[in-house]
Amino acid sequence: MKPLLLALVLFCVLALRAASVSACGVSASGVASCSLAEHLEETRPHWALGVSSLYTSTRLRFSGDLHGDETRSAVLAVVAYLPSPTLVLQAAAGVALDGSLTLPEGEYDFSPGPIGSIGLDWRAWHEGPWFALLTSVISVSAARTHLAGSPSAGYAAVDVRLGGQLGLELARVLHPYVLARVFGGPVFWTRQGEAVTGTDTHHFQIGAGLAVNLGRSWNAFAEGVPLGERALSAGVGVAF
Repeated sequence: MKPLLLALVLFCVLALRAASVSACGVSASGVASCSLAEHLEETRPHWALGVSSLYTSTRLRFSGDLHGDETRSAVLAVVAYLPSPTLVLQAAAGVALDGSLTLPEGEYDFSPGPIGSIGLDWRAWHEGPWFALLTSVISVSAARTHLAGSPSAGYAAVDVRLGGQLGLELARVLHPYVLARVFGGPVFWTRQGEAVTGTDTHHFQIGAGLAVNLGRSWNAFAEGVPLGERALSAGVGVAF
């Protein structure tokens, strides 16, 4: 949870600097997807940088009808290109810091490992204060697992995720939204010397979030997902 707390601290510090605002939603990876149609094309931002923190808790099903509970946390740095006022192309790289996988024989600890993703977000609709955002992301992560008294083993996961957000703009500063996502992808692992594959038992997320404009360029978000794959995330971003 430490990376999530760090992102929340950054959120609070930047919020104290809030000034003029522009309409923004939030992307799946944490960098705000700003819709700046009211500005001239030559003056709107075309790039964005951000940092986000993520904590997930889910249940996995492996070959052989083996089930286990997994928790992971990660920190990501994101770079995004905005070719139009409604489209965001983005790439992220970071570190999955820690976590655990609980199985009948005990609790496996995760070592830190790399994580990367590419994604596309599209503001599909904006009418008055309402907006709808479609999101997509492909991610890959790798780590090693450790069980007391056993050698470490490789662990890799691939994830393809599609989602949507429906939100409301309040006073051009606050943007609460609800979200729904579907996802899937395999997990490749070596358990007790045997190669196994796995996947989530729930392939969906339903939750809500809040995006906040912190100035003409700065923005931040916090998000909670209680249904399906459970998750907490927060981040800050700047467009230029």
